[in-house]
Amino acid sequence: MIQGPYALVLKFQGTGALRDVTPERLHAAFLGLLNQGDHALGRLLHSPKMGRRPFSLHPLGPRGGNGRLRLRFAVLAPELFARFWERWEKRGGIPLKLGRSFLEPTALHLDGPWCGSSSWKELSRAEPNKEVELIFATPTTFKGGDLDLPLPVPRLVFGGLLRKWNAFSPYPLEVSAQELERKVALADAHIRTKPFYDGRSHIVGFVGRARFRVLRGASPELLRAVNTLARFAFFAGVGRKTTHGMGLVRVNT
Repeated sequence: MIQGPYALVLKFQGTGALRDVTPERLHAAFLGLLNQGDHALGRLLHSPKMGRRPFSLHPLGPRGGNGRLRLRFAVLAPELFARFWERWEKRGGIPLKLGRSFLEPTALHLDGPWCGSSSWKELSRAEPNKEVELIFATPTTFKGGDLDLPLPVPRLVFGGLLRKWNAFSPYPLEVSAQELERKVALADAHIRTKPFYDGRSHIVGFVGRARFRVLRGASPELLRAVNTLARFAFFAGVGRKTTHGMGLVRVNT
């Protein structure tokens, strides 16, 4: 079993054009797919006690106009999904039920720009650069009370990633939210707002790139943590609704 997060692309094919393929419907359909492969996993993901979701989900490209669907699926807790993949291999894939349509699995890709894997140790040993740049490929935003904040605020970007990392990694990062706020700055950004329709409402997010700098006087632990979290973002996503298609991110190398 992989000892760390991983991301792959699943391809499905239906018999005709798919209508009204919203993120909410895709999310529900994908939970149904996981439940087919592992009922215990399905119950866990539907449990109100489930805190942070142990995966992110992002549709890639057109959504179903020709009956085809590509889903980028990243796993943050490999041990939870082991039985699901056993069932997937045994059955030769599991159909995705989307509304009244059944989509058959046609491919599983482990290679590509949005695929990859890493051990927790490898991620925690990221090269300690003082600057990191992230590319926000799908609309990204953060919740602030009743409002959304579509801006790459360092404490929100890295604070959310830190909480996810410490929830799933066996190697916790010993830095505080206060350190992130005081010692990580936004050095440069080229972004624009972009709306995201989740099936119920329009959410304003941002896309583009943002460069972050660790300031002078920061501890070696903070410098390592920022670089680790920047690479972890490829799997975890950033901000709200990363299981519905928002916050797809990668490091600009």
